[in-house]
Amino acid sequence: MGTYGLDSVLTAWKQGKITAEQAVGQILQLLKELDDRLTELEALVYPARPAVKNSVQKAHSNGG
Repeated sequence: MGTYGLDSVLTAWKQGKITAEQAVGQILQLLKELDDRLTELEALVYPARPAVKNSVQKAHSNGG
């Protein structure tokens, strides 16, 4: 059984086509996919920024 959408997993489980353990496994796979996608989107929205420590050091060296 490949990874199905959440609605399909829940329907299959309710109809007794898959066990609770299989449903949990499918849901975990879906959760992992979503986590990967979210991480990718966050990287696009919030690109790497300079560390706060560096900003503080620069402020002190500039007399700030």
